[in-house]
Amino acid sequence: MIVAKVLFSLLTLVCVFNASANPIVISQNFKSQNIINLNYSFEPTSLLEARNSNLKNWHSLKNSSLNLGLEQRPVWLTFTIKNTLNSEVEPLLSIDNPLLNKIQVFHLHNSELLSQTQIGDAFVLSQRLIKSESLLVKLTLPANTTTTVILKVTDSAGLRVPLTLWQQDSYLAYKGKLNLIYGLLIGFVFSLAFSCLVLYGFSRKLYFACAGMITLTLGLLLSYLCGFGLRFFHPNLTGIQQLMSSMLLMLITLLFLPLQQLICQPKRSTLLKVQTIITSLFAISLLCVWLLPNLIVTLFSLVTIPIILCFYIITTLICTRSDPSKQNKGLLLTLIFFLIVMAYFIATAMGWYSLGQNSLVIVFICFFSCIFCLCYTVMEKFILQRDQQIVTQQTLIAKNTAQDTLLNERLALQEKARRELEALVDERTFELQVTLRELEEKNRELEQLNTEDALTGIKNRRFFDKKLIMELRRSRREQTPLSIIMLDIDRFKTINDTYGHLTGDQVIRAVSDIIKNNLKRPLDEVARYGGEEFVVLLPNTPNEGALDIAEQIRETIAQSTVIVAGTDIKFTISAGVYTSVADDLNTPEIFTEHADKALYYAKQHGRNQVINFPIPQ
Repeated sequence: MIVAKVLFSLLTLVCVFNASANPIVISQNFKSQNIINLNYSFEPTSLLEARNSNLKNWHSLKNSSLNLGLEQRPVWLTFTIKNTLNSEVEPLLSIDNPLLNKIQVFHLHNSELLSQTQIGDAFVLSQRLIKSESLLVKLTLPANTTTTVILKVTDSAGLRVPLTLWQQDSYLAYKGKLNLIYGLLIGFVFSLAFSCLVLYGFSRKLYFACAGMITLTLGLLLSYLCGFGLRFFHPNLTGIQQLMSSMLLMLITLLFLPLQQLICQPKRSTLLKVQTIITSLFAISLLCVWLLPNLIVTLFSLVTIPIILCFYIITTLICTRSDPSKQNKGLLLTLIFFLIVMAYFIATAMGWYSLGQNSLVIVFICFFSCIFCLCYTVMEKFILQRDQQIVTQQTLIAKNTAQDTLLNERLALQEKARRELEALVDERTFELQVTLRELEEKNRELEQLNTEDALTGIKNRRFFDKKLIMELRRSRREQTPLSIIMLDIDRFKTINDTYGHLTGDQVIRAVSDIIKNNLKRPLDEVARYGGEEFVVLLPNTPNEGALDIAEQIRETIAQSTVIVAGTDIKFTISAGVYTSVADDLNTPEIFTEHADKALYYAKQHGRNQVINFPIPQ
């Protein structure tokens, strides 16, 4: 058993020796070093196999960072670090591709596992030991030792693994400056995007909206390429940064189509029809392509976007030749810079170009050139349209000035005719006003005749019906009681038959005068309901008050005498009273019916009395 352990240790030392042919040396002046000499292999399936395998069978990488293109198999990497210091150091291993899905880092000294770390885009931010958008692993190197680092990298859209070893303070200083620069640049992109959107809000020019959306999407894309997506946008949603990068690239490409239509206004042609068809199919594919694996989405974007951009560039170039305006040239440069970025992405994705610490610099330069050309294009388009509008307005002003001269002459003639017409109109208006005043007086007389009873001078049945509706509404609105008294002269037919109709008319006038004299309030109204029958309308009067008034009227009439041709005529009346708060405005006749029933009861049971409704049983 001891012999087996010794052999295993010797085998491990041999592997370490082979792996550390060019070890990274940690000295007193160490700050950072790109790891460009390492070994990698696809064959191991576990850490034990990777540690025990012969490194001669591994691939050797020299003077370049690892870029295996669209390879999907997990890859194992190994390199050695030699600490020449007499003290323990804790450098940082930076994997400079924040889009990698999963990385397992094993740190070994001889056969002893010093540390094991898992990191990558597949883990939420809270699971990382170092809460950063970058993929960082802290290594602990014992004094005067040579240790081995083994990495297992798994990614669904290709293996691009640039590595850098940092002294902690140097990394913090570098990362602080880098994040400040990237933050300022991305913030500047977002500010340009919002400026374009604000200009769209003020001007309602659609090309400002398209430029704002393209710039905003480019800002998001740069954020994801820097790894800020997981940190700031969705810290608990993992594994989508690569997908979002591809989707944002496709969305930007799609947004260039309406912008081209608005800026260049290309003429109809076969090439333009083909471009429209291909772009339409591309837009439809965006609805479902994100459901596919990341590798297919990446390949789809890398293949289709350059094709569509070439169509854009060709059709824009044709428009530029026919109309070499600044906005057409600006859009052409925008598309070319975007195509350059896509060419860089293709070269990187296919493994033709190795990633490094400053790989994003090329992307930022090209994207910023694209954004500046884009903003210049829409502003030049706006200025051109404004100048055309000013020329049109000046032409229109000159035309209007000439028309105004003619119009002033016409107005002078019209003014003279107007004055003459006004004098004639004033004369006719005065005559009309005199006629209207006379007509109003006649209308008032007719209205008075229509609402007054000719015999008694009190209000007639027509007035009462209107007044009843008005008081019902007031009673319902204010929830106050409305009282009605129906009065009838007892045995009036006998008076007519005995003394004649002229005497009967005098009796009716006497009764109306007595009723009117017993009403004290301005709102109380008495009307002749018909023949010898009268009705009294008492707004906001409780039942007791209505009964008192009815009784006063009855007593006054009973004590009164009408003298006709030296003959004293005495007579009485009967009355019916009804009081209620109005509820239904559609049946005003309820009040008169109930009061009439009470009156009828009084007539049938002795006359010369006041009966309240409901009728006593």
